Amino acid sequence: MFRRRAAFLPVFVAAAALGGCGNTDVPASPPSPAPLPRAGASRDVYRPPADGRVTPQQVEIYLGVLDRLRLDRKEGKTPPPADPLTSVPADLAAARVRGVNTEEFLWVKERVLEAEAAAMTAHLNASVLSMLDRTLADLRARKADAADEGSRKLVGEQIANFEAEAERVRRESREKEPDSIRANMKTLEPFRARLTAAHEALDRPLLPAASKEPTRTTAGKP
Repeated sequence: MFRRRAAFLPVFVAAAALGGCGNTDVPASPPSPAPLPRAGASRDVYRPPADGRVTPQQVEIYLGVLDRLRLDRKEGKTPPPADPLTSVPADLAAARVRGVNTEEFLWVKERVLEAEAAAMTAHLNASVLSMLDRTLADLRARKADAADEGSRKLVGEQIANFEAEAERVRRESREKEPDSIRANMKTLEPFRARLTAAHEALDRPLLPAASKEPTRTTAGKP
């Protein structure tokens, strides 16, 4: 009896499988929905130049957007609304309003900030070297006027430490930036004042007075 049931089982399973394939009453699984387009996705296309250099015309367009934002804030106007889902920055929203290619605007912005950072680093290195040179001159004078050998030894150790730091800064200063960054730094020179004014204005809070809480008075008291 057990052998008959074991022989019958594969036939039953096969019949059930064939019956299932021919059953048209079983609802088919619904197709997967197509992916929705990303909200706020830019449709602009821009192919950056191979040399990575910005042109004065591109810098002028970039500054035109920042100047417009700066003037709007100065006059108390509301900047173009940003997309809350994608956190579009105000400058990018303003570029869209002005019909500027947003992909090109973002690329120019990156090159400008890159060149500005390199210029700031060079300026800081020069300032540090100037300070170290003054400090070393003062220490050498103190060493010459030291009253005893112990004082001269102590000042000599300080001189050695400052000389090592000065050499490190000089070594870093001698490292050249890539050609594209140095070229962009040169291109930005005529726009330096406008860039500084625009960036400083946009870094400030939109409504500085709004952060101050009004004076509260207790009921029943003058």
